[in-house]
Amino acid sequence: MNLPILSLPIENACGCGDTESGESNECMCPATGLVQIIGRKYALRLLTVIGERQSIRFNDLKVAMNDISSSTLTIRLAELERAGLIERQTYSETPPRVEYTLSTDGRKLRQSLFALSKYASRKSERSKLLAAE
Repeated sequence: MNLPILSLPIENACGCGDTESGESNECMCPATGLVQIIGRKYALRLLTVIGERQSIRFNDLKVAMNDISSSTLTIRLAELERAGLIERQTYSETPPRVEYTLSTDGRKLRQSLFALSKYASRKSERSKLLAAE
């Protein structure tokens, strides 16, 4: 019997077929958009820096992330704001002042990322141990 080179997984309730495990019908699709946003260059670092400082101005962000251009920083901040992960506060002052903070969702995501980071560290350490054997 000839099987196709690419076979599609059995579809789950949403029709995507992308599940966490064979036993679960839980769809992983909602995470796709989030992964695309936080997977962009500098996005995770921005969430970390903004989260550490509570509130931070654009130029302070630029200094903290010394290898990012102003235009890229502007783009990433706009993407994170549209995603609801950061909030932008504009003050009517001379010169104008803008501050960025993590939104409630941004703080929750940041906490979840700590858990993911711990998992990745353990996985990395285990891989190093296995490679050394």
